Amino acid sequence: MRRFDTKPLIALAAAPEDQDDPWYKDAEQAVQYMKANSESDEIVIYASAPFFLIVGALAPTDNVTPPDGEALQNLSLSTDVTWRIQKSWCSDEGHRVYIEAPFPEESGSALAEGEPLVIRRRLEGVHTGSTPIEISQKLIHCLDIHYVDERKAYCRLNDNGDIEDVIRILKLQIPDQMEGREVVTILRKDLDNYMALAEMALVMKFDFTRYVAGSFNGWQGADRYNRDEPDLFYHGGSTSKASFAHGAMVVRPIASVEEQEEAWRKDLDGDPDREYAVFKIYDRKHDRQVETSCSPEHIVSYFEESDLPWQISPAFFRSEVLNRFKGDPEKYTLEDRSISCRGAWHLKSYDINEAGQVHAYIWDLSKLPYDEQLYWKAFNEWPKAPISERAHRTDIEGSWYTEYHPLDSLKRKIRTLDKRKPAWWNPRGEELIDSVLAPATDSPKEWGDEIMALDQCLVEGFLDKPLRKVAEAKGRALEPTWRSLKLLYEILVGSSINAEDAKQILAPMRKLHELRNEIRGHATNEKKAVAIREARTTHGNFRTHFFHLAEGCDHALVAVLRALEIDIDE
Repeated sequence: MRRFDTKPLIALAAAPEDQDDPWYKDAEQAVQYMKANSESDEIVIYASAPFFLIVGALAPTDNVTPPDGEALQNLSLSTDVTWRIQKSWCSDEGHRVYIEAPFPEESGSALAEGEPLVIRRRLEGVHTGSTPIEISQKLIHCLDIHYVDERKAYCRLNDNGDIEDVIRILKLQIPDQMEGREVVTILRKDLDNYMALAEMALVMKFDFTRYVAGSFNGWQGADRYNRDEPDLFYHGGSTSKASFAHGAMVVRPIASVEEQEEAWRKDLDGDPDREYAVFKIYDRKHDRQVETSCSPEHIVSYFEESDLPWQISPAFFRSEVLNRFKGDPEKYTLEDRSISCRGAWHLKSYDINEAGQVHAYIWDLSKLPYDEQLYWKAFNEWPKAPISERAHRTDIEGSWYTEYHPLDSLKRKIRTLDKRKPAWWNPRGEELIDSVLAPATDSPKEWGDEIMALDQCLVEGFLDKPLRKVAEAKGRALEPTWRSLKLLYEILVGSSINAEDAKQILAPMRKLHELRNEIRGHATNEKKAVAIREARTTHGNFRTHFFHLAEGCDHALVAVLRALEIDIDE
């Protein structure tokens, strides 16, 4: 799709320094821009700049079929037209107060019962600078688009979960021109769909007037012309150093209601022409490894009689497949067993097996957009181990997985603290708790990120001042510089736990905090290298190390909560 280029519009607004330049007497040349604009993927519906003005509004198709070229040229169209409470008086009806439409039916114009697209209003004495631009609420609601201030656009999420600008409000970069350089564009396909459903057509009024500043004396003696083309009507004139072209253009929808209904049917029933990726899978039905498309025509449910693989046949992937989702938490929601892309797609189930491979079922993969399927396919490989025990228990056997999971257990306790809100706890919030996941790869950066997230979720939740009060109430003498972990140690000792046991209890939490500083803090490269080497040597990989550390922290938290007289039922 060709996106909007401001350069041609800027050229229409940039007067040459040479007063004898032919540009001044050739305003008709600008009409070519209107023709090109009407065929663009992103179409201008409003533009205001030196030497030109373009204003668009919607008219009922019947009003402009066939179009009355002369009436359209004489039509007045401005951006202050909108709904309003009107007041009138006449001798027959007396005083009346009523709501008046932007283009009343009785007006008799081509725009009667039409809709403005761009409205400009200002609150006098409050708004400064250029008059604010508003877009038809009916239009933006029907298109289900939302204003995003930093993009200066009305946006939606596309099929890949990326923000897509549908209506943009732009400012032309014209030297020495601070005001009167605004442009509003809309994606043509969206405007077409709306016009087709509303039985409307776009009427574009335009005026291109060029003159040498300080030497314009009017249009006396100008060479005049009139032009009538299909859906394009304008007139103009030119002198040696000035020219104008004024007219109207009708832009009709090239989409139909029937096409939109057919597109919806395909979304609902499945598009037979949709593309599906081919994956290496473990065919559970036939106990074999095969390559197959994830198309519904190539896989079947457990209850269907067929030689095709089951929909719950797993595909396996290198663990790096998850990096994309961990690296963009604004766009993706990566949970322990599922992945979502904001408003675009949802992978119902995934897990990681004993060999460190990510696995997902071929049926769930078939629900992803084709581009997303191709992303997963790039990491696809043959299985090195069966699916995880947890996935087999919950997805295949259909039973609860009740085995101890240290990270899940730790998160449950933190969520309980968030709900109870003891004075010494700073609630962590669901977003932070959900963001803590075990590393999936052998990447030191990913490991460091998860160590930091776990430390933020657990250790940083304890508040120094309230803990200090608890420790003092237990008769402990404290130094003013001691922080939460040292204060927790004093609380444990003050709860009749001997010093050595208290030290051992808190060792995992202290190790977590130290690792965070060594890996993600300002420690030397040597300390980072030692921490990385120790984790790999002792536990084989970062994932195993992380679970070991989480288990230690979970047990430590149990002892800490007991000393703080908090009872959490598991």
